[in-house]
Amino acid sequence: MSDTIRLMCCDLNWTRYTDEYAPPSMPQDWAFIDPKEYFDWHMDFGNSAMFCQAYTFCGYAFYPSKLGPVAPGPGEDLLPSLYGLARDAGVPFWSYFSVSWDLIARGLRNDWLFPDGLQNWCIAPETPWTDLLCARVREFLAEYPVDWILFDMFLYGDVDSNGFAVQPSPFVAESFEEIVGRPMPQKAEDITPEESLAYKREVMARQFRRLRDAVRETSPRTKITFNVPYLSADQPLWQDHPMMNESDGLFAEVTKPEVVEWLLRVKKPDQRVMTTIIGMPGELGDPTTWQRWHERGCDFFGYAFGTPPDFRPHSFYDEKLATTRQAFQEIAHTG
Repeated sequence: MSDTIRLMCCDLNWTRYTDEYAPPSMPQDWAFIDPKEYFDWHMDFGNSAMFCQAYTFCGYAFYPSKLGPVAPGPGEDLLPSLYGLARDAGVPFWSYFSVSWDLIARGLRNDWLFPDGLQNWCIAPETPWTDLLCARVREFLAEYPVDWILFDMFLYGDVDSNGFAVQPSPFVAESFEEIVGRPMPQKAEDITPEESLAYKREVMARQFRRLRDAVRETSPRTKITFNVPYLSADQPLWQDHPMMNESDGLFAEVTKPEVVEWLLRVKKPDQRVMTTIIGMPGELGDPTTWQRWHERGCDFFGYAFGTPPDFRPHSFYDEKLATTRQAFQEIAHTG
């Protein structure tokens, strides 16, 4: 049997109503999923591991968290039930936190947002948001020491974090002077590109290490991987970055050849590389390339959205879903 990680998930972050309309989920949307039915669907699909979000990026939890909103009714027991089913079956369990997206917190705390990012979903890592996120990670792992955590949306300011310019703000002032070596300018244009890059790299390194330490100190056997939406290979923000060097895995939500090749080139001997066989649309996600990456030793993630209350993928995904299922079956039987 193959040791390749095969991890397809009916993604509870989102819902899909038509080919064009796929909004973020609301707390009640997936609260009444039958855990056994959900578990069996994923195992029948060909998964070698089970996955469920601890907190969705929308801002609510699927376990009885005391540090934020929880899905109503039986929704707070969805992850504990799935975790128990996976442990009983001897199946590894993956969970999930979003590092910079929490739509509920974002809507309530404008003081945690970037000055020019009010139309953006990102929360600034310099704010108390990182304290809350680390506390949630510790709370979760103390009860559910999962095998892996996917830290999604590891961003600074925008999906294109590499191109996002640092903006003067109250929460930037102290760390800017400490990292760059001069007081924070009053105007964004007075921050040089070199200063902006150096600042972002260090702030992201600090946030990474805080999350890593929260995991290691609470559940030493839990492995971590971070999802950066790499728009191209070898972006300066991530060159020799601690997140790249010290994570247990490198995760590509895209199957752009230059990105996956770059991750395979820079990975450490004990790191895994996972790419996404289904999920990202268009040129960023071509499921037909899976065999190329399997031959190179990659693991595979996949996601698709259902229409509440049915978690099963919308018909929008039928073609790619069939390709992914076949890929999982071939990998499982041929190694």
